[in-house]
Amino acid sequence: MKKIISLITVFVFASVALADEIKTKVTQNDLPEKAQTFLSIYFQDVKVKKVVKVVDVETYITEYDVVLANKTQIEFDMVGAWNEITLKNKKVVMPRFIYPKRVNETIDKQFYDKKIVKVSNDGMDYEFNFKDGSEVTINALGKVVEVEVEK
Repeated sequence: MKKIISLITVFVFASVALADEIKTKVTQNDLPEKAQTFLSIYFQDVKVKKVVKVVDVETYITEYDVVLANKTQIEFDMVGAWNEITLKNKKVVMPRFIYPKRVNETIDKQFYDKKIVKVSNDGMDYEFNFKDGSEVTINALGKVVEVEVEK
């Protein structure tokens, strides 16, 4: 019996050591305050279905993956700033004003006819993926940096 317990213990520690990241299911209350505020403002009518805390084993950088009841997926960094929002439900529309005013203005003027299905934010640039497969990167000042059109 001792050998089995020892073997299981070794296996558990080995699998954790080989993992790139550690994922732990947590509650919405475990999110950083900034993430909780973001959810209460932009997704106030949608229930949080699942929250997973993801810790990179090498860097100890923590992120939070949130799945909402309407299938929207949001990734927050360790301080609660959003990094990525993906809409998985065709009926859901990306909330307005989650990015700077100038970025909103550029989207409204140049890409008004496109449905946003994903937006990523690295703190300086916002990358938008549209339903038609095209992508655009817009900096925080509202300038289009790159456009990729699906062929």
